[in-house]
Amino acid sequence: MSPLTNEQQRSLQQVSIKKNWSNRTYIKIIRLARTIADLHGVREITDQSIWEAIKLNTGVSGRRKSSLIL
Repeated sequence: MSPLTNEQQRSLQQVSIKKNWSNRTYIKIIRLARTIADLHGVREITDQSIWEAIKLNTGVSGRRKSSLIL
């Protein structure tokens, strides 16, 4: 059983195709969304947690590597 609803899967797949994500990135987003939902105390992965995960992922990957080194 998938942790996502059918609608969430379709939406996430569309974003994945548009942004040319690898399968690894796709799974990473789902895991991050699960963590966000847990932190919010929600049992199911919500649309909001998915979009927060996407936003967080693109924020980190959009930076240059040199800016991540302290």
